[in-house]
Amino acid sequence: MRPVAALIAALAISPMALAEESGGSVPSLPGQIAVSKPMTPAQKIATLEEALNKEIGRRVDLDAKVVSLAQENSRLVSARDALTRDKASSDAELARTRDAMSLLQRDLASLRGDYTGIAKTIRLSLESLAPLALLILALLGLLLFITRKLAVHVHDVPTMAKLHEYETLVTHLHDQLKAEKGHNAVLKERLTNLGIVD
Repeated sequence: MRPVAALIAALAISPMALAEESGGSVPSLPGQIAVSKPMTPAQKIATLEEALNKEIGRRVDLDAKVVSLAQENSRLVSARDALTRDKASSDAELARTRDAMSLLQRDLASLRGDYTGIAKTIRLSLESLAPLALLILALLGLLLFITRKLAVHVHDVPTMAKLHEYETLVTHLHDQLKAEKGHNAVLKERLTNLGIVD
């Protein structure tokens, strides 16, 4: 700060000293106020203090801007680091997702192949089972026909109860026949006794 103030003082004093020596006005330089008459030391000091205060204010503003820019830079660096971390995390997640997708595609391809094989096996099985099913149905129809025939035949054949009934009836008829024969023999004997001969 002191070299700047000394430089400003030297620049301000040297034109004034030239003006005092030449007896004219102070030549105006860029950024300086044109002075029409010689300045007193108090005015010089006031002018230098004003210029110094402006320079100090500008320096303070620049320092504040530097601090603000440093804070902004820190914030941007933090944001960049956060974005870098997020990008790394996203890249890792994307890699995991790609791996999962590739695994899923392999599984789907395997399932598709298995499904194709099962469908082909079912189609071949149906083609071979259709005649077999027709043959089984034909055999079942034949078996049903034979069963009905046997049922009709068994229904027509006398059962054991009927056989016993027939045997009882035959025995009863045999007894009746025997009784009739005995009755006829008795009648013949009586007729013989009465003198009636056939």
